[in-house]
Formats: sequence, structure tokens, C-alpha cells
Amino acid sequence: MSQSEQLFSTTQVFADPGLNTRFYTAVELLAQVMMVMPRAITVTSLAEATGKTPRSIRSILSMLSQDGLVSRDSKDKEAWHCRDCNGVITLGDVYRCFAEAEARVAMKAAGKAQKETAVSGLAGESARSSNQQSVDLLMIQVRMTLNRAMLQQLEQFDLSRLRGLAASTATRSVQHRLRPYVAEPY
Repeated sequence: MSQSEQLFSTTQVFADPGLNTRFYTAVELLAQVMMVMPRAITVTSLAEATGKTPRSIRSILSMLSQDGLVSRDSKDKEAWHCRDCNGVITLGDVYRCFAEAEARVAMKAAGKAQKETAVSGLAGESARSSNQQSVDLLMIQVRMTLNRAMLQQLEQFDLSRLRGLAASTATRSVQHRLRPYVAEPY
């Protein structure tokens, strides 16, 4: 297992492993998009750079587009760019996008469960004791507090830093090319 795979496997932001993978991929895709700004980058290029399938890349970019982080290029529908080249995109923005997606999925599941309960003839919420409802409320408050704290921490990490890192790495690699050995005169 490579060092980056080991780091990814131990770094979990969300309880759902699939959502963690998508979050990690979204950050990786945004990093690629940010590094070529103000130009657009194609899905094919992103697939080559990340090793992800074009289908999963399109799915993640579509979700990021709903929150205004990226948009399709007007000339090439397979190319994407950051909507605001001068704006700041933080890990908090990406987290918010995925937290909202997770909440939508949870709401759908809750609605489906409620419909199934209603169909089966059970009282649903009234069948739960007041203690259970109090615990549910407490856990919702805990979740909100944790999300707020996580968001505050992640907002400190600006993805535009990657542009500076990419530029300095490119400069360093040009300066540190191997040169042939030249013997010094005696």
C-alpha cells in the first residue's frame, strides 16, 4: 500500500466510506481544476490524472456544480473550470457540498421509512417513547455541533494554495535537472 493510499484509508471525514471516497476524489478533482485555471480541463484529462472513471468524475463534478464550485465550459461540454477564478474555494466548501448531499440522502431514507411505517399501519413517531425522542434530539444537536466545528476547521484550507505549490514545484524541477559531470580544472 502506497503512502497516499495509507493516508486516505486512515483519514475518514464522513461515516459512510463511499461518501469519504467521493469527498477525497472531489478534492483531488478540484485541485486539478485549480492548477490549470483560468483554462478548463477535460474529463479525459481528469480521468488520466486521478485514475478515476469518467462516469464517476462527471457525477462528482455535477454535484460540485450544483453548489457553484465548478461549471462546464461553454465551448466544450466535456471541459470544466472553476466558476470564479478569483474566488476562494476551501475544503469547507467541498465538505458543505457533501454534507448537504448526505442530508438529502438521509431525508429520502427517512421519508421512505415513514411511508413504509404508515403503510404497515404502525403509528411511527408516536410509537417512540419520549426518552427515545429526547435522545434523537440530543444526537441531532451533537451532529450539528460536530458539523459546525468540522466546517470551521476545513474553511482554513484554501485550495488556491495548490496553484502556488504547483508553480513552485514546476520551477524547482526545471532548476534541479541533472546536469552532466564537468570536471574541475586543476
